Amino acid sequence: MKVLLLTPSPSHLHLGGLATVGRYRERLQQRGHLCEVFGTTDEGGIKQSLEGAIERFKPDIVHAHDAFRSGLPLLGLTLPWVVSLSGEDLHHDMVEDERGPLVGEVLGRANRVLVPNREAADLVEERVPDAVGRIDIVPRSADRLATDGTDLRRSLGIPSQRFLVFLPGGLRPIKGQHRAMSLVRVLRNAGADIEMIVAGPEQDDAYARDLHEQAAREPGIRILPPLAHDRMGAAYLDADVVLNTSVCEGAAPTILEAGMLGRPVVAAKVAGNTELLRHRETGLLFEDDEEMAKSILALYRNRSAAGALGVRIREDFRRRFDSEQEVSRLLSAYAAA
Repeated sequence: MKVLLLTPSPSHLHLGGLATVGRYRERLQQRGHLCEVFGTTDEGGIKQSLEGAIERFKPDIVHAHDAFRSGLPLLGLTLPWVVSLSGEDLHHDMVEDERGPLVGEVLGRANRVLVPNREAADLVEERVPDAVGRIDIVPRSADRLATDGTDLRRSLGIPSQRFLVFLPGGLRPIKGQHRAMSLVRVLRNAGADIEMIVAGPEQDDAYARDLHEQAAREPGIRILPPLAHDRMGAAYLDADVVLNTSVCEGAAPTILEAGMLGRPVVAAKVAGNTELLRHRETGLLFEDDEEMAKSILALYRNRSAAGALGVRIREDFRRRFDSEQEVSRLLSAYAAA
């Protein structure tokens, strides 16, 4: 089978989507299928060149990841096509006044709609009745990232004994990094030797600018550009805890990647995250900023409990989010299309 995979563009601003599409391509190729990825250049221009890519590659099926950012150009396509939904599709774009009808049209006209879990399937069925009967649950997987990249602590001069919180993700309001801007000050006032690294592409200029201004007033917080993929595994391992502050999620790649490496995760108790983590068993979930600080302080004060949490999340994720299961479900959806 020849599969044309569409990733949100420009790809340097949508690293989570790019990682998901890259994993689809790798797993499909391992099964003997021929794949190309479209949309990986920084220039974008999907509408202008997609037709040429289809004419040249002649795919059997087209798979767009992210309904709003990649699916719209496929409206009217006569080839079989499917769309997999991002967290922003599910919890923001589908209900937004301007984007909602466009996302609904994509989901209503796609041959198959791919979602990461049952909760997401229920949301789509409720909001887009035309998609009922064409929804496939394809649980996301995550590869165990290489950990031989540049040491984050060493490169930044962070002492080995200092508790390091790592908050990865694109800088935009839905990721909620502003919720953590006072975290280090609060925990240091409680006697913790702690530092936080925020890293990700600036996807919303005004929001990113505001975060930088807040961080400049908060000792112990650094905001870095997005880390190269070959550095992420080492960055996760350097962290004592990986933090997620999102307003909503689909199946956060950062949580999956951290969990596969056995890193303790503290995450907002929101749709998507509650599908990945079981509170106090495989992660800690918080409902407000006070609970977030208390959760991280608890791990700071009990390193053995933090280590046990990391072991449990790694074993749970390896069992539940196997890459072979993901690609098998993906191929079943293609066959149904």
